[in-house]
Amino acid sequence: MVDVAIERDSDGRIQAITVHGGEDTAEGLAASVLVDGSLLTLREYLHLAPEVKVESDSRHVVIDRSDMFLDREIDAVLEVVLRGLRTLQRRRPDMLELRDVSLDIKV
Repeated sequence: MVDVAIERDSDGRIQAITVHGGEDTAEGLAASVLVDGSLLTLREYLHLAPEVKVESDSRHVVIDRSDMFLDREIDAVLEVVLRGLRTLQRRRPDMLELRDVSLDIKV
């Protein structure tokens, strides 16, 4: 089973993606490829520096939102990933859990 968590800020923008487990399954590979594709796009096309933390069977990606003028482009890249993950979940509901979490950030 692959567990994917999408974390959003109080404005609804994706701030982080965590993929946990399932590296040896087709669904895990598909989820990882979607996330890796977004990382490459954010780094090579938009010249941003997302932070990636790798642990034994999970990966946590924190989106670089330091350039507010790129919010629209970042949102477009991440929306493709999210729609791909939702499609994967619909096709394999017993193999992938997708959680979309809004973070209530108060300063």
